[in-house]
Amino acid sequence: MRRGRGDRGDAGPLEVVILVPAVLLLFALVVAYGRTTQADTKVEHAAAVGARAAAAAQTHGGGQSRAAAVATESLAQAGLRCAPSVSVGGDYRPGGRVTVTVSCEASLGDLVGLGLPLGSRTLTATASEVIDVTRGGGP
Repeated sequence: MRRGRGDRGDAGPLEVVILVPAVLLLFALVVAYGRTTQADTKVEHAAAVGARAAAAAQTHGGGQSRAAAVATESLAQAGLRCAPSVSVGGDYRPGGRVTVTVSCEASLGDLVGLGLPLGSRTLTATASEVIDVTRGGGP
């Protein structure tokens, strides 16, 4: 006795109904991971340019204001919408080291690009620069 195709049924549509959402979810997770990794890199870059700007200042106060301005501008140009917190520490003397920490609370909906209310994540990066021995830091 031979059965035809119609006798055993066709599971094709059921497979599509199950697999397509799973594949789309996997794709969305990969995109979300890539975007959050990219945002981490943008905050690391903002900390690095902030440290360079702070090292070029002559005083701690000047370094704080320069680092905050440069880090905020860097994040804005990179398209990361957040209000960064910039802290500067270190030794403002020739050959001293300045450390800048940038923290930014970013909405995950903005990072993923889907506009969904996914909460937020605090991105933090720290960078250091050495003050130039010939011209850096005042007393």
